Amino acid sequence: MGAKTNKLKTALGILLVLLAIAALFFWEAEGREILLMDTVLVAEADVKAGAAVDAGLFRMVSVPAGTLVDGAVTPKDAAMLYGKEAAMDIVKGSQLSLRYLRDPDTAAEPKPETSFFVIRNEWIYMCSSSLRRGDEALITSADGKLVLGRFAVAYVKDGDGREVTDASSGMYSFTGAGGESERVNTSSPIHHIEIVCELKDYRRILDYCNGSAGATLMLIREMGHG
Repeated sequence: MGAKTNKLKTALGILLVLLAIAALFFWEAEGREILLMDTVLVAEADVKAGAAVDAGLFRMVSVPAGTLVDGAVTPKDAAMLYGKEAAMDIVKGSQLSLRYLRDPDTAAEPKPETSFFVIRNEWIYMCSSSLRRGDEALITSADGKLVLGRFAVAYVKDGDGREVTDASSGMYSFTGAGGESERVNTSSPIHHIEIVCELKDYRRILDYCNGSAGATLMLIREMGHG
């Protein structure tokens, strides 16, 4: 009886050791990922701001739960990418966040009777430094007494023709015909903008700026738009 009991204990001991080894392998292979890791989407390659996005641009990667970015997109959220575009540059290998996406800008798609027109640097006396693509700008004379119209902003460019995308607040003041300026709390000074409007509206702005010496404009971002 005692010999049988000892054999049974030995068999149970071996079984427990095997189960422990199997549990260790499972933990290393699957358990750690299930309990401590989350699966998210990361960029397969660099995605430029304004580019249309879809699930094919991203791959699934398991990362420690404590390293998730705010708004991280998981595989079950992939359907939310449909119809979106990148709101900023997304670097290859970085996690995708819902904060990096936006609905396509309708401001960059003029209606048939409208087009893009440039508000030149030398015309600008004062410009809201927070003005960005998709906003609505109120354009007035430099003294604010003459309202020339409200227009959708198609592009905001710096002196090198690159789009200004960083958000800041305050006003950007231009002095002199060369557009020399001083601006606070921004890394991309606004040089000129492009608006969406009809030709007759642009002619009115053109006539005003060319009609009297030194005539300049204020470009004011309309709050509640964009």
